[in-house]
Amino acid sequence: MVYHHFTGADMYTPTWLTVPAGPFTMGSDARDTAPPLANEFPQQHLVLEHYRISRVPVTNAQYQTFCVATGHAAPGHWRAAAPAAGTELCPVTYVSWHDAQAFCVWAKVRLPSEAEWEKASRGPLTVAPGATPNQRWWPWGDTLPDATRCHFDGHAQGLAPAAQGVLPVGQFPLGASPYGVLDMAGHAWEWTNSRYRAYPYRADDGREDLRQPGARVLRGGSYQDGPGPIRCAARHSMVCGVRDVYIGFRVAATSASPTLALDWVDIPAGPFVLGSQKVALRGSAVLGSELPQHQVQLAAFRIAQVPVINSAYAEFVRATGTPAPPHWPKGVLPARLYDHPVTHVDWHDAQAFCRWAEVRLPSEAEWEKAARGAGSAGAAIYPWGDAAPDSGRLNYRRNRKRLATTPVGHYPRGASPYGALDMAGNVWEWVSSAYAPYPYQADDGREDPAAPSQRVLRGGSFASPHASFVRCAMRSLSYPTRRREHIGFRVAL
Repeated sequence: MVYHHFTGADMYTPTWLTVPAGPFTMGSDARDTAPPLANEFPQQHLVLEHYRISRVPVTNAQYQTFCVATGHAAPGHWRAAAPAAGTELCPVTYVSWHDAQAFCVWAKVRLPSEAEWEKASRGPLTVAPGATPNQRWWPWGDTLPDATRCHFDGHAQGLAPAAQGVLPVGQFPLGASPYGVLDMAGHAWEWTNSRYRAYPYRADDGREDLRQPGARVLRGGSYQDGPGPIRCAARHSMVCGVRDVYIGFRVAATSASPTLALDWVDIPAGPFVLGSQKVALRGSAVLGSELPQHQVQLAAFRIAQVPVINSAYAEFVRATGTPAPPHWPKGVLPARLYDHPVTHVDWHDAQAFCRWAEVRLPSEAEWEKAARGAGSAGAAIYPWGDAAPDSGRLNYRRNRKRLATTPVGHYPRGASPYGALDMAGNVWEWVSSAYAPYPYQADDGREDPAAPSQRVLRGGSFASPHASFVRCAMRSLSYPTRRREHIGFRVAL
């Protein structure tokens, strides 16, 4: 099993979430106290095979890569065949169903069926043994939509009701579906593979035949819509050639053994400054283990943008028979934790995952360069710079509002100079390196996986009580058999 990164015509690498095989509830009950539209019933229980779906919709930047690589026409509202500055991470819009299909052919993916889309939004038929059927109205549950969960009715992040346009993807982690999929309510309508036909849904009745003419189903509603059209079960249809400011798409994929995928951050070759100077930093004492500060030369490498998430680790567990993390009830991953970093894994568990996925743990030097960057000063205190940590940049200092991990990528303002996320707080991350004093030398035995020493952890966690723990240069260490709720890992190539 391999983490793929793509080159050439395969440059598109979505962050995949796996939707396990099993039943779910599709459509609405006509007897509901808030009557649904007639095209949503009869309600039915469907069983789908497992599949993967992108965590967020396709962005302008990703679609631009496709246009440049293939010569496909850019969306009509772009100027000079490029999205407007500042909108690169917004969902691509003004794309027809045919445009979306052309992107999928290039990227070797596909559009989800409307059944797959609804399951990814709504969740499984039951969320736990003995639970009542899951017929949630919106991806997050039955709580009415608000500006913390989605962009709808023009309401989001202080926008006036008349505000127009989509926002960057992934801005509403509180609106996640049970599988961790984001932006499935509001934002932009999303094309599906499915030809629009009446229920009951049947995948073999021709509606999934791409050659058949007729309108296709869109799902999710848009920033212009009220609570009704952004429900999980709401269906809309348009002819395939339609393009508009509020129509985009996300992608899906299927394989006999799902291939895991990550967004990779490229770290260029060259020197950077490792460790700390022998001075106090904003009231935080520098530890002796961080001294002396020195320059290290590294070859180019890739590091995962975020830590390994539970759903990826679940694939490893299923494929290898490795015991699940001990906090998963009866060895089953809770749906609410799909896109949280995996925890309760020791260094040996992380290494076993890496062997299976044909990746590796980063060295602590690689980890620190990815977190700190390699500017002229080369010694930023935190991944984002020298500004003091705040609740908009990271998950640390456990309190009543911050009791555990948060979904990966939850804090884009905390990004490193290279775009790596969650490198401060959330979970401590195992690295390959055995603990040894500085200066760092990769050939002195510390990178020997058989070395009996304690192993280094980096980045701090949600439980870290003080800003000193989340500094780029901070080194912690533990015996490699340690497992805790605040320890995870990320991988490198």
